[in-house]
Amino acid sequence: MSRRPRRGERGGTGAAAGLPPIYEGPEALEALLLRAGASVTAQEVIERFTRAVAQQEARNAVIPGLFTAEPRFASPEEARRLYGNLFGLWARLEAGLGAHDDAPDVVPEPPAPPPLPERGTAAGPVLAADLVDAVWRNLAALPPRELGRRRDRFTNTQADLLVWLDDTALPESGALAAADLCFEAWAMFDQALGDRLRGATWKELKALEREPPPLEATQPALSAYAAEALDTLEGEDERFDASARAQVERAVATVAAALAGALRPVS
Repeated sequence: MSRRPRRGERGGTGAAAGLPPIYEGPEALEALLLRAGASVTAQEVIERFTRAVAQQEARNAVIPGLFTAEPRFASPEEARRLYGNLFGLWARLEAGLGAHDDAPDVVPEPPAPPPLPERGTAAGPVLAADLVDAVWRNLAALPPRELGRRRDRFTNTQADLLVWLDDTALPESGALAAADLCFEAWAMFDQALGDRLRGATWKELKALEREPPPLEATQPALSAYAAEALDTLEGEDERFDASARAQVERAVATVAAALAGALRPVS
């Protein structure tokens, strides 16, 4: 399986799905910062990043200081867009480029994602590595409207799962990553199993939540994907410690086990 790029790299989770570092310019960054409740302006970010790059500071040590409180986002897509702009700006400055001239065009669009395997053709519920890779890359490349439709279908077909997830105690630092990973896991199972996949029930999820099967043993490709996403989050948010990570991992393992068992009988 091609590894999931880290947040500073070209390519697709946050917590969470893919996150290409595309810098749209100071005006777009200013609007995104304002909506997220940042304590700085776009110009102040540019100045901080310029100093930090000159002093060879780590990006993940600088970005959290832009917020005096937990950033707020209207949607996961808005969070990805803000961080994509921050990472794109950092990449420009590291490359010796300015923050203003032709900013939107500096970082090219990521390459087209690989084609998806035909939906519903997997022999069983263990997700293949190439399917996991293709699904997350295709999700990362979807336009916002189409991604919204996919999330709506997730909501409509997995109502019990979403209620269970809302009721699950998760750390604030990892809640968005858990939600994104559970959505992505569903998308992978949906592509693999097609119409054979039914909704996971509340009862099934509750039965699994205390001690779900280890994800690395039951779904190694999904486990590797989730580990990359959580490694990135762990490196960029100091609040996301070992305890918080374990809670998120347990939630994702529970959802994966429930979805793997949510197979309609073949008629």
